[in-house]
Amino acid sequence: MSLPFGLISVIYIALIFILSGIPSQIELISKFNPLSLLHIPLYGLLTFFLIRTFWRKGKKSLILAIFIALLVAVFDELNQIHIPGRMASGWDVVMDAVGIGGMAMFYQRLVKYRK
Repeated sequence: MSLPFGLISVIYIALIFILSGIPSQIELISKFNPLSLLHIPLYGLLTFFLIRTFWRKGKKSLILAIFIALLVAVFDELNQIHIPGRMASGWDVVMDAVGIGGMAMFYQRLVKYRK
């Protein structure tokens, strides 16, 4: 386990919850929020940090990183139910999963390429 990446991961997760806990004054007219697309790179980066935290050249480490990133995504959305002006969105979790899966596939290919 990499302590520096572990600390970065914890700080990054804390920032996700702090920033998503800020009440929103903006009400979107449509169900699709273009800002949801930002979830892809944000959760991709979280997944990178988690992979680097647990990486031991094995699939179990990759699965653990994916699992933790998905848990953060789901709990972040559930937390937003209680924030004024915010709402939980399944679409956001889907965008999070795209970022998580994309980084996991990229990292797995990168490791295979290096062998």
